[in-house]
Formats: sequence, structure tokens, C-alpha cells
Amino acid sequence: MSLLSDSQRATFAAIADVLIPEAEGMPSASQVDVHGAMIDHILGLRPDLREALLRGLDAAAGKDAQGAANDLNRTDAAALSAIGLAAAAGYYMTPRVRELIGYPGQQSRPEADPDATPEYVANGMLQQVIDRGPIYRPTPK
Repeated sequence: MSLLSDSQRATFAAIADVLIPEAEGMPSASQVDVHGAMIDHILGLRPDLREALLRGLDAAAGKDAQGAANDLNRTDAAALSAIGLAAAAGYYMTPRVRELIGYPGQQSRPEADPDATPEYVANGMLQQVIDRGPIYRPTPK
């Protein structure tokens, strides 16, 4: 199921390119297809963005992307924020961008052994405190 019409996708791509242009070896937002399946994926993850995003895209339809972004910033900052968040999230979730910035994604870490002696105990760092014993002031009654 497509969440956006073709014209809404085109408007999203144009505004996303204003927000994330091609620069310094990095592709623009539309070059990594944030306006394709990725925007559907983002809206599936964040359905709360849908209303403001669609409102912004409908207000920007048929306008110059830079001017539309400026107008939204003045008149409906929440809509521009939703468009920007969806564009940035989709951009950094694409494999090409992740590869270019050297981000491999989330990786599994081995779980800590709850029975192992922590390094700060094993290396003797706390021995002085252990040898000293407990020190405290009694609390008033």
C-alpha cells in the first residue's frame, strides 16, 4: 500500500533535497530514494508524523521547493519539522549513506558475565577502600 501519491512523493523529494543537498561526496536525499519505499517505511515506524507531513506536502504542492520550505518554516513549522525528520531518518537509514559515513548499524555485544569479577575489583584499584573498612557517620534519630 502506497502511503503517498506520486505528486506528494515528488514534493517530498524536492523539499528533502533542499534540506539534504548533494555536498562533499555525499548524495542528496532524492539520490538515495528517500521519497520511494523509504518514506513509507518511516511513516510505518512513525505514524504520528503522517498528518503534519501530509499537511506540509499539500501546502507546498506546485511551488518552488526552497520557497515552499521557507513558507512552511514561517507558517507551519510543525509540518516542515515532520518533513525534515522523515527526510533525515530515511536518508541515514539507507545502506548507501550508512556505508559512506562508515556506520555498520547496530551490532550485538556479548552479554556481561554476572559471575565474573569486575576489572575494577580485580586490578586492585579498590583494595585501599576495602582494607580501610566501612566509615560513616550515624544518622540522627
